[in-house]
Amino acid sequence: MNGFESPPDPLESTSTPSGTSASGDSHAPHSRQNPFRRLALEVLLVLCIAFPLALLLHTFVTQVYAISGHSMEPTLFDGERVMVDKISPALVKVDRGDLVIFSSPEDSSKNLIKRVIAIPGDTIELIGEKVHLNGKPLTEDYTRRVIFPQRPGESLLVEEGTMFVLGDNRPQSRDSRDFGVVPLENVKGKVLLRLWPLDNLTLF
Repeated sequence: MNGFESPPDPLESTSTPSGTSASGDSHAPHSRQNPFRRLALEVLLVLCIAFPLALLLHTFVTQVYAISGHSMEPTLFDGERVMVDKISPALVKVDRGDLVIFSSPEDSSKNLIKRVIAIPGDTIELIGEKVHLNGKPLTEDYTRRVIFPQRPGESLLVEEGTMFVLGDNRPQSRDSRDFGVVPLENVKGKVLLRLWPLDNLTLF
């Protein structure tokens, strides 16, 4: 060919298969997949990964519990929902102040939520309106009301493998004052956060 011939457009040359013209050939193979089919495959892939992962997390790592009753007010109210960490109690020791879910020593089919007040080796004493932990008054800013009419002045040593728990709403809570210390093996999880209601999302 005579005269100057401009080089091919690099964008066109890279977007067309080798041996085909840039203007397009009706017999050229389709280089792109149907976008709707591709989207459907991606959604299916995400579901195939997400569902087993969510099931695995729910079974072994976390679980959501609904609060029933008023024993933990004003920290947690009836009908609220909390996420519970099921792993940490098996890896680290339950500590004072933790909110824990455990099976009731009185009825293993029932789950309770209470606050850990004392751990193995602690001495607990309920004197009038105060919890005394290891001989010192315990500062508690999470209770609605603190009264101990049952056994004021009685001292208890928390034995190895157990914990002493109380509800934050002391007058309406059945806890270690009634059923004694709770075996640590009864603990099912530690409360991580309040999930519901959404406007009161709280990390514990």
